[in-house]
Amino acid sequence: MAKKAYKLFRLGRDGKLYPLYVDSNTPFTVGEWIAAKELKPTANGKIKSKLNELAFRPGLHCSWLPVVTHIGIKVGDELYRRPDNVWCEVEMNDNHDYTEEARMNGTNPRDWCFKYLKRDGYYKYKTSNNAFGTWYITSDIKINRILSDAEVEKICLENGIKPQKVYGENA
Repeated sequence: MAKKAYKLFRLGRDGKLYPLYVDSNTPFTVGEWIAAKELKPTANGKIKSKLNELAFRPGLHCSWLPVVTHIGIKVGDELYRRPDNVWCEVEMNDNHDYTEEARMNGTNPRDWCFKYLKRDGYYKYKTSNNAFGTWYITSDIKINRILSDAEVEKICLENGIKPQKVYGENA
């Protein structure tokens, strides 16, 4: 089974889709099921990324809507999407909902995750205190298509959300 979700990618100069931060040099293919990789944490339990070391939360991170309030370029009070970032409509593996099991991993919601890759399903997780709405960490995704900025805006507005502007466009 599969559940529709949205994932933000970096669109490379070669026209391929890449993860934003973790394993960011591995391209993803539209139309194929992609399994999350078993990446190893660093000695201090974090994961190497393009930015710096991040919390170790293995799996592919997706959102319920194409909106992000914790990733981008901050200008004044506004957070802009990077010009090379694109939203994709994806299907995520929803064979098993591991959310309740994940919540047993601590009393603090920031601890509600697994320190190993949970296969054949997903769990709900808020990746940042600044993150908006429901986020999923799943074992597998299939990218259906890249969304146009107009489609992203329409989806956001239909759900009562202000869409994030792209940096450089009226920034």
